Amino acid sequence: MTCCIKSRRLIASVCVVVSVAINAHPVRAQRLHTDSLYRIDEVVVTGTKDVTPHQTISREQIDGIPSSSVADALKYLAGVQIKDYGGLGGQKTINVRSLGSQHVGVYLDGVRITNAQNGTVDLGKYSLHTLESVSLFNANKAEMLMTASEYASASTVYMKTHRPDSTSLMASYTNASFGTHKAGMTFSYKKLGFIDAAMTRSKGDYPFEYHTEYEDTTGTRRNSDITMFRIEGCAFYKGLEWHTYYFNSRRGLPGGVVRRLSDTYTDVGREWDRNFFTQLSYKKQTEKFGLRGIVKYSNDFLHYCSDYPENISVHADNRYHQQDIYTALSGGYTYKGFGTSVSTDLRWSDLTTDVKNFHYVYRLDSKTSLSAFYNNKGINMNISGLYTHISDNTRGTTKPLSRFTYNALASYTFKRWMLRCFYKTVFRAPTLNDLYYTLVGNRNLRPEYTKQFDIGLTYTDKWLNIQADWYYNHVEDRIVCLPLKGSYQWTMLNYGYTRCMGIDVSINARYRQHSLLLTGTYQDDRNRTDPTEDAYNDYIAYSPQWSFTAVYTFTWKKMSASLSHMFVDKRYWTAENAIEEPLPAYNCTDIKVGYRYGDIGIEAEYQDLFDVRYEMIQRWPMPGRRFAITLKYHL
Repeated sequence: MTCCIKSRRLIASVCVVVSVAINAHPVRAQRLHTDSLYRIDEVVVTGTKDVTPHQTISREQIDGIPSSSVADALKYLAGVQIKDYGGLGGQKTINVRSLGSQHVGVYLDGVRITNAQNGTVDLGKYSLHTLESVSLFNANKAEMLMTASEYASASTVYMKTHRPDSTSLMASYTNASFGTHKAGMTFSYKKLGFIDAAMTRSKGDYPFEYHTEYEDTTGTRRNSDITMFRIEGCAFYKGLEWHTYYFNSRRGLPGGVVRRLSDTYTDVGREWDRNFFTQLSYKKQTEKFGLRGIVKYSNDFLHYCSDYPENISVHADNRYHQQDIYTALSGGYTYKGFGTSVSTDLRWSDLTTDVKNFHYVYRLDSKTSLSAFYNNKGINMNISGLYTHISDNTRGTTKPLSRFTYNALASYTFKRWMLRCFYKTVFRAPTLNDLYYTLVGNRNLRPEYTKQFDIGLTYTDKWLNIQADWYYNHVEDRIVCLPLKGSYQWTMLNYGYTRCMGIDVSINARYRQHSLLLTGTYQDDRNRTDPTEDAYNDYIAYSPQWSFTAVYTFTWKKMSASLSHMFVDKRYWTAENAIEEPLPAYNCTDIKVGYRYGDIGIEAEYQDLFDVRYEMIQRWPMPGRRFAITLKYHL
């Protein structure tokens, strides 16, 4: 809930400070009497209080984590599972509380990011360097002027762009394992904006070992090279914020490890990506009224080729092109402890491809939300309703879909304690990829409907924040995406009914130069569709029961150091748990140190310090021990 403080309170505070200064310093008081008087215009100070379960990684913590993308930071948060297909060029998606990647909305400065390939966001394409913070909210924020789309996700990831406070130029160069080189440059101008560019090239040929009861494979990952270029700019002016982003890459897709005693693969591919978007947002907040507007255009291109002689199953050479236009308008009104907000948005998306027998399709997705807020004497409540209408336009498309969903959040704050709960329903239609892509799409997929319930407790003081939440998720007609012939192609399945119960705990502590982040998750995610089926009560694929993370950061003068550790329990990777053995549990430890001398800075990091060989996805082995050294020059 947003709270406004009238300007007269601020002026009164200023008068008190000036009065104290006059009494304490007679000479300075004479100067004050002789100086010119200036009139202070009305000032509105706003603040927000988040009442939903959320976790935030600050800019200081981001700098301390051995990482190169947003996915590397999010993996340390409670309730998060990252699907990583290995290597620098491997696709990285996020799954929160086992609801699937499609239920996670990813937002950059409050505007949702979309993806042309499979409806999910590849977090490996977004750098941490330009961000002020990365936050994960279960359910959604509870504040005025939210867009209707923000109510449409079960969980939301918010990437907040860093606004520079001075004019500067920073250049960097990184040399890392497996023939990886990265060069970057950032120019910042006061508080008005920045331009950031980076280019990365990697051979990606890391060694791997794959051992099971029936096979023993040792080799080197081939065809996993990547070359990518990213440039983005951001400008701030009063309530306006403009952001433009361009990403271009070409990479190899080595495929999964096959059951043979060599490192030769039978299904490999190449992929070319081009992603562009530009967005403009405006926000104005007064004591009682608020207004927010957004407009965005994105253009994505994907070229996938597996038409090579060595491939034995899939031979494809296709191009996909998607455009997206998005507009949103929100308005709000507050009076004392009450508030209301209304928002509407419209998204137009089209898809063209040279796939045989594919017809041009475009989608219109409109959403409207109405929210009510109450905040008084430690009680904070938010109730909202969302209406969604989706229609596809091409030959043989599915029928239009319309759904109404709602959520209710409440909290009670007593001194340093907060007791909170929420109930939320979420409707998710199959994406264009799910429905219409040849060899992937399934036009018989049913839409997915999710119910969430959460109750939690938070303790906060000046150096410590502790959160604990119990949650229950009920999913009907769950859409599950499992890899088929590579990270590009998927198998789409509908579960009739799944349920997940779990507990998330996070501790964030700061004391002088020390920072500690601890998270833990327990979850029980099962298929409850049909008691007569063999898969009844089996665990859902890629849902570990236990996971723990720890990140310790120490800063002293011009030196910094961090130590991070992650444990992930065993995970089943098939619809029926008895068919195959689960992926084994694993531990991964990273370390990073940095030192700055004048305008020169140096950072060194080791990931997977103890060279643990593990997989996040079946038969996509992750790199083992790897290092990186970065030189930075500040001007």
